[in-house]
Amino acid sequence: MDNRQDRDLALIERTLGGDAEAFGELVERYQGMVASVAWRFGTPRDEIDDVVAEVFLKVYRSLGRYRPEHPFSTWLYRVAQNEAVDRCRRRSREAGRRDELPETLPAPGAGVSRSMLEDERARLVREALADLPEHYREILALVHLDEMRVDDAARLLGIPEGTAKTRLMRGRKALGRLLVQQHPEVFGENA
Repeated sequence: MDNRQDRDLALIERTLGGDAEAFGELVERYQGMVASVAWRFGTPRDEIDDVVAEVFLKVYRSLGRYRPEHPFSTWLYRVAQNEAVDRCRRRSREAGRRDELPETLPAPGAGVSRSMLEDERARLVREALADLPEHYREILALVHLDEMRVDDAARLLGIPEGTAKTRLMRGRKALGRLLVQQHPEVFGENA
């Protein structure tokens, strides 16, 4: 076990013993990772702090169920991912109920900068990523969004490197198919 995991376990034990400062140290250590996960899975920037707070509240309440044979960072990553994906799905359902077209629409491309189009494509990719099966979503996010090496991502997920590579390849294909299916005007052959 590495020093980081040893330190995490010590902080968890202290937290379970009632030491609030120990939990504060865990939050400080990992809030950036949780915020990154939230953003990657489609959380708007103005809601990221809420997601981080909710994740750590859930972690605090369920810390007694954490199993130390797995790295704390992996467990926390999954809690954060689940919260972010759940929020994204709730937001999509709510948006579907209240979407209306404005009375007038700007002409396509009128005043739309290249940067805005790239931002929109990135948002659509993050949303589609949330719809993929978890085993594809995890590896794609770690390798492409966190820019993690495949072997490091495999280690974080607790899977063999070959499995990570296979999931990465299949996940890319599944994401591509999903994007073309959901947004052919943006990701189709003629886009």
